[in-house]
Amino acid sequence: MKVKILKLADGLEEIFSLKLREKGLTAEIVDYSRPLFEQIADSDVLINGLGNVDASLINACTKLKMIHQIGIGVDGIDFDYCASKSIYVANVPKNNAVSVAEFTLFLMIYLAKNMGSASGSLMKRRVLSIMGSELQGKTLLIIGLGYTGSEVAKRAKAFGMRVLAMTRNPTKPEIDKRYLDDLIGPHDFLKKLPEADYISIHIPLTNETRNMIDAREFNLMKKTAYLVNVARAAVVDKDALFDALTSGKIAGAAFDVFWQEPADPNDRMLKLDGFFLTQHVAGWSAESVDGATKIIATNIERISQGKKPLTAINPEG
Repeated sequence: MKVKILKLADGLEEIFSLKLREKGLTAEIVDYSRPLFEQIADSDVLINGLGNVDASLINACTKLKMIHQIGIGVDGIDFDYCASKSIYVANVPKNNAVSVAEFTLFLMIYLAKNMGSASGSLMKRRVLSIMGSELQGKTLLIIGLGYTGSEVAKRAKAFGMRVLAMTRNPTKPEIDKRYLDDLIGPHDFLKKLPEADYISIHIPLTNETRNMIDAREFNLMKKTAYLVNVARAAVVDKDALFDALTSGKIAGAAFDVFWQEPADPNDRMLKLDGFFLTQHVAGWSAESVDGATKIIATNIERISQGKKPLTAINPEG
């Protein structure tokens, strides 16, 4: 069984390869300084992180049985083409929800405590009076109440926040409402948006959600509001966000994702004082890597036995 690891976060490929080896599996790391297709041509399984797996890449792998995403989102994989070629697409659901939720609160605290200004004063060897704010008593609007959004709600409530959440089907009986002050559907989103001090995005990127946050939404937000995005950058219209930050329509934004990854350091967004970026690392902790390894190793073993992966998201492969 030939297993190849495509582009992950910098340095994570080696960690992940070692973890799989501990499970008795050998996985080769693709070297992007060399021609790609000749390295993956004999692959039975591709493990994907940040890369885009399109039809041309899939066609280069004549033996391919499964593409396994190391997280939840599979928007970088040509799902329909995989289905047409009887190739399974699997992901790792729920596993990194706690890691991402904790990171979300970190980004909120970073914004609340005005750490961008604090770090700037440090580089200038000046001690400035940096005025931050508290999360307690503020209103958080969570967009998407899946595994991660639910974990964010728990932690935000512990900070004394008023927690609102929007989900596609707010009447589902299994939704845990203990940490929510209000639960709404998409039809009430624009009504609640002006109430939020913090807006946190936790939805997948689909045709429906692409550019979901654009000029209209920014015009409804408080000028003191902060936007946090640990899902996919393209849920937010990039030009509209740039305009909102430069014109003072919102106070700031913190993203763990970018429209093109890795981000171009010369991108104009990165030059804004009100924009803070981390490099798609919210989901990675020692615990989440261990969990992801177990799930992927189990699915590779099942593929080798002719069985369906436990976390396959296409029904037949």
